[in-house]
Amino acid sequence: MGQLPVCHDPDRDTAIERAHSQFRWFGNGWKVNSELPHPDSFESATRFVTRDDIAESIPCGDDPDDFVEAVRPYAQAGFTEIALVQIGGESQPEFLDWSAKTLLPALRDAFG
Repeated sequence: MGQLPVCHDPDRDTAIERAHSQFRWFGNGWKVNSELPHPDSFESATRFVTRDDIAESIPCGDDPDDFVEAVRPYAQAGFTEIALVQIGGESQPEFLDWSAKTLLPALRDAFG
């Protein structure tokens, strides 16, 4: 099973801002994150992570093609299950609705 953070929002800039605010530690990798002694360490370790870094590493916005392309390396590597983790609890209902109507059909078209 693969796991991929995503940040859906009709406004891409809002999605990038949310992902940067709540998930910028993602880019450091588990080896770095597992060595950080307490929550304040995450702030120090991620202070140079920019919004552009986030936009390049986490699919943000509402273009299903961006999400499909982010899933592609997992599918090509043989993962049969991929968990998409929506960033931002308040945005879950909209994400689930968009996923059912837009994202899941696009993923099925791309990967069968």
